Amino acid sequence: MNDRNGMRIASAKALVIQAMTKPGVYDASLREARALLEVALADDPGDVAILTGLGAVLCDLHLRADARACLTRAIELGSTDRNTFFNLFVAMLDPSTMEEARAVLARGTGLDADPATWEAYFDPHAM
Repeated sequence: MNDRNGMRIASAKALVIQAMTKPGVYDASLREARALLEVALADDPGDVAILTGLGAVLCDLHLRADARACLTRAIELGSTDRNTFFNLFVAMLDPSTMEEARAVLARGTGLDADPATWEAYFDPHAM
């Protein structure tokens, strides 16, 4: 990852935190984070941290099919980031069975989370 993309990921992560703590800017902050990550991905399409972050943002925007595509790609590229697998679990909850979603979650259980990425929002009580 180059420095410019590292800054884009950090800025996107800050926007996601802002979205979660200030409901009035939720959609705008997530859209801005998405735009930053899409620019970063265009610059480096094989970066699993960018794909993981974009997948989280797409989950939070309820664009689960797009999120699944990003996160599946990150796994295909060899992601060892726990957040990739957790975020794919979240993205799979609507269209998949709980068993399929849990299988993905289990694959990431023993992995460490990359400090550059984050988990998609997940509220187990809303299910």
